[in-house]
Amino acid sequence: DGSDFGTCQPPLAGSAAVKMVSEPFFIDGPAGRLFAVHHRPAQADLTHGHVLLAPPFNEEMNRCRSMITLQAHALAAIGLGTLVLDLHGTGDSAGGFASARWSLWLDSLRAGRQWLDLQPGGCRALWGLRLGAILASQLHAEWADPALALVLWQPVAEGKTHLTQFMRVRIAANLDRTDTAKETTTSMRRALASGEILEVAGYEIHPALAEAVDGARLEQHRLAGGSQVLWLENAVGAPPGPTPASEALLVRWPGESCQTDLRLFQGPAFWQVHERVLAHEAVRCTTDWLRRLGATTTSTR
Repeated sequence: DGSDFGTCQPPLAGSAAVKMVSEPFFIDGPAGRLFAVHHRPAQADLTHGHVLLAPPFNEEMNRCRSMITLQAHALAAIGLGTLVLDLHGTGDSAGGFASARWSLWLDSLRAGRQWLDLQPGGCRALWGLRLGAILASQLHAEWADPALALVLWQPVAEGKTHLTQFMRVRIAANLDRTDTAKETTTSMRRALASGEILEVAGYEIHPALAEAVDGARLEQHRLAGGSQVLWLENAVGAPPGPTPASEALLVRWPGESCQTDLRLFQGPAFWQVHERVLAHEAVRCTTDWLRRLGATTTSTR
């Protein structure tokens, strides 16, 4: 495997002047309609390919919307469209969150890929954000298409840890209550195992979804040889560097003959905070990487 890491450069100059159109519509998915927004250059004939977003989990998607739009704007400047889907059971797509399943989320993204493959230039890259990194990597491994670039933003490597952190939101919300028994993540998982739907911050998590998220691990999904991966994460420590966990994982993953570009950005942890914050370095790094890669190699799928 090839890998290195470096820091990203300042924000893209002039990207704010690029004209982008955002077209909302519905795609027919296997389990119902899926709400989608297609961001693309205002001049449709300048679009030579597209990026499919695998979104983050629950409230993190709301926190990331501004960054997603900012990145889509920068991609439009280099001729790439971006398709943003509400996965089944989320947003304005069919089903309530209690009906969400990992398999249906994969089906949602498959439907998005099918739609993009009918557009000029087809799908050139998968973009996984947080837990969406595992969804994107699973599909990339399934499609075994090394011409399809894989972009991972602050990727979640293990779903179980991520779900545990989300459960703690419920624990924190009930700290001051005296009318209910104190909960732990263990007691919540016990309730899920007994068949109960768990409500956290307004999201009703079905036991089947929780089980799938608990079992989701990035390194389970080995990519086809020759695949190109951008691993982008927030710099930590002094001097700034990647987390030891990321460095250790990238020794084992994504697979033989894959090229992994580990890059760091400095800026706010936009997926963690409720107010609108932007990390321009992340956008610059992703756009430059896709531009250098070309994202113009036709997919073999």
